[in-house]
Amino acid sequence: MLITHNHQLMRAEAGKAAANLNGLVDVGLLLEKLLTNARRLVRAEAGTVYLVENGQLRFVTSQNDYLQRLIISCQELPFLGSNVQIDRSTLAGYCAFEKTALTVNDTNDIDPNLPYQHSKFIDNFSNYDCRTIMSMPLISMNGDLLGVLQIINPLDEGGRIIDFVKEDEEVLSFFAANAAMAMEKALMLRRMTLLSVRLVSGNDPSETTGHALRVSRLSTELYSHWSLKNKLPESEREYILNILPLAAMLHDVGLRYIPREIMVKPGRLEPAERTLMESHVVAGARLFSKPKTSLDRLILSIIIDHHERWDGRGYPGGNQEMPVIPDVIYGTIAPPSQAVSPLRNRGKKGEEISIYGRILAVADVYDALSSPRLYKESFDESLAVQIMEQESGHHFDPQVIDSFMAIRPQLKKIRLNYPDNEIFSELD
Repeated sequence: MLITHNHQLMRAEAGKAAANLNGLVDVGLLLEKLLTNARRLVRAEAGTVYLVENGQLRFVTSQNDYLQRLIISCQELPFLGSNVQIDRSTLAGYCAFEKTALTVNDTNDIDPNLPYQHSKFIDNFSNYDCRTIMSMPLISMNGDLLGVLQIINPLDEGGRIIDFVKEDEEVLSFFAANAAMAMEKALMLRRMTLLSVRLVSGNDPSETTGHALRVSRLSTELYSHWSLKNKLPESEREYILNILPLAAMLHDVGLRYIPREIMVKPGRLEPAERTLMESHVVAGARLFSKPKTSLDRLILSIIIDHHERWDGRGYPGGNQEMPVIPDVIYGTIAPPSQAVSPLRNRGKKGEEISIYGRILAVADVYDALSSPRLYKESFDESLAVQIMEQESGHHFDPQVIDSFMAIRPQLKKIRLNYPDNEIFSELD
């Protein structure tokens, strides 16, 4: 194939766009940027990403400029989360089954003798004509299928739908091959994070995967609103929004090292037991005591600060030498009766606490109030919100509570989307 100057520029742009994905660790953000860049490369109006889950393709991300102009949020479409079989019957399924690119320039005129056809379900629901579709497999380094990228309706300069050309397929294939490497790394990191959360839940029934996911999403929404309100630079916002979702999931990883009999005790803890329980903060922090990446540093900040209080009455405060913590790491912790409670230095106060710790405190307590625990039933939403508001300036940073109150509908929806009694996949 003749390589034109324009084709060379497109290929260089594709390589640069794929390389920029390598620094992303949040799967959701990575997929959004992957789809945005893929569409931009071929001037496409819409696109979707499917990821492999339990032998099927799961519809996880959608973008559509036309629907956005009609004030329809793609994130509210009911088919997000739906599954497609990996077989030859659909365009995405055929692409996945054969692990090969598939371009259809008129979905209304597919040869009936071909094994695949275009499903009109999404078109009929959204009243949108997916006329021209390119499906591209996303393949890992060792040849495993990660998912399928679909790019829909390329447009000319006048906004009219045109056909894909061979150059488009070659450029998107190059982009997808490189983007898949970034995807594989992000998916692996998320898988390891969820594994750590599940290890904690084996020790503490209240520290469920649902709780970790809720706190992660709640914290991300709170930070997004707070950072916009405080006019943080967009580069800083995007940087934190990339790593905060993963970091927040590990806020209570130190509970893995607290004796189970304390974790499941239904009544009030004795003073020595309370001291031991509070030591989970330092136990978790010591796992990241020699941070090597910005993600490590954020996790450390979150773990050590999220039980501090705005009024200085939180923990661990200046004292991070809680009893028997070195032994906790090796599983030989002394029983509660032998734990000595030292005089603690005062807790961090106000802005001595990192903003990430202040945000996690709000997300964590709100979820704890709204969820059942061994020692209590879940609080009614209105009562939980009332308590949060009353604690502004005491337990919580008033500015973070302002953000909390401003986005209450979104936060409530997050809570409802991640119930404790559900088994979550690595893509949730």
